[in-house]
Amino acid sequence: MTLNLLARELGASVVDCSDEFFGTADALLLSTPPQRPGTYGLRGADVDGWESRRHNPDHDWVVIRAAHPGRIEQVELETTGFRFNAPRSIGVDVSDSADGPWHEILADAEVRPNSVNEYPVAGTGRSAAFVRLRIVPDGGVARFRAYGVVDVSRSRPPEGVRLSDIRLGCRVRASEGSFGDPWSVISHAMPRDTHDGWETPRRSDADRHFVELSWPAPVRLRTLEVVATPFRGNCAARITVEARADDTSGWAALGTFE
Repeated sequence: MTLNLLARELGASVVDCSDEFFGTADALLLSTPPQRPGTYGLRGADVDGWESRRHNPDHDWVVIRAAHPGRIEQVELETTGFRFNAPRSIGVDVSDSADGPWHEILADAEVRPNSVNEYPVAGTGRSAAFVRLRIVPDGGVARFRAYGVVDVSRSRPPEGVRLSDIRLGCRVRASEGSFGDPWSVISHAMPRDTHDGWETPRRSDADRHFVELSWPAPVRLRTLEVVATPFRGNCAARITVEARADDTSGWAALGTFE
């Protein structure tokens, strides 16, 4: 299962960028849909995204630390709200250091304004911790996502920390995902609304639904915390927690909680 390795909720962050005169680069990592603020400031119209100043003779760039090292399979560039000021093309590089050396995984990809642009990445076979987006020559981008697979061989869970963290190699699998993203159950951000969580259909043929967390190495659980905010009239009545040592062993119940 792939996930967005550049999700801020999972721990991704902007390291540096060439310019952010009109819009901050941090907005690239937001999970919320881009909005059109409709307000104006000293630098013109406010934007929901990263936008550099005009007339760059070459290109602008931003370097992002991935939530966890992984192999990118698809890049997604959203230019919603940028109709006449999106970049003409982009390039994407990856590295294990914010200073390079950089390995190009996407070159001279054409960009459609006010759209969600998807670019498959084939045959990289390379695990990386940093991603660099290059926009040519300048312009605005609402969101930037890199879908891939976490490199669990680079995960070493320490003692006494929150284990539900992608940076420790935690993986999420769920019985279904009709409402919300199952990966949101390990988000670092406090939920703002019911979109920031996992919800199952009210009517279902399944006798029960589940979300399963797993790690690249055995872990020892000490405390369980379930955040039901902001589910008021539709939160679960009770949950059952089970654990098993590996894929071949049976599940052992740890308890049922209301």
